[in-house]
Amino acid sequence: MLVPVDALLQMSAPASLVAVALVLVLEAGLLIGIVLPAGSLVLGLGVLGGIGVVSLPLAALSAATGTVLGAALGHQVVRRRSGGTSPAGDAVRRRAPAQVIRLVDRLITPWRETIRRRPVRAAATAQFVVGARTLAPRLAASAGVPLAIMLRGTAPASLLWSSALVAAGAVAGAALPLIDDLLTVAGVVLTLVMAAWLLVRRQVRLRAVLLTGSSA
Repeated sequence: MLVPVDALLQMSAPASLVAVALVLVLEAGLLIGIVLPAGSLVLGLGVLGGIGVVSLPLAALSAATGTVLGAALGHQVVRRRSGGTSPAGDAVRRRAPAQVIRLVDRLITPWRETIRRRPVRAAATAQFVVGARTLAPRLAASAGVPLAIMLRGTAPASLLWSSALVAAGAVAGAALPLIDDLLTVAGVVLTLVMAAWLLVRRQVRLRAVLLTGSSA
């Protein structure tokens, strides 16, 4: 989480909100989004909110908006490019080996059927699972679930997900000064303990030398 926070601290508050929202759009909108650190960035926004850099409600709202827009983009990409038949798209299917395509189809068929039967619940649940935020909109499109129905689950779940992460980050951000103070105190105590230990060890050695000399 520290790396996203460090990166966001280099930006202005509006720029950090836009940057995180854009990453969230890419996470759900494109297949490459499955490897993007979206959750960590939302936590980073929360940390910035905890130290007063950005508004917490605005951070949660911008993250939720980016997630919803990304889900809509991912849904529409599949609907337009592949006619809603494949979450990976025709281009991927043409380039991938036939065995891989059959394996992928076998794996995603149960998920597609689940989304077809319970689209709202499945779309909502997907927002809390890494990777599912990328795949769920595409599976919904390939299952023939209309965008409006999918968003009935995606929108409220996205707001809840982003609010929870922002709140967690805010708590961590607000606790940073306390953590710094505790580390400082711990460092002072450790230094004193080490100094006392070295002093005692020196005294023990000196006494041993004196006893050896007197016995000689």
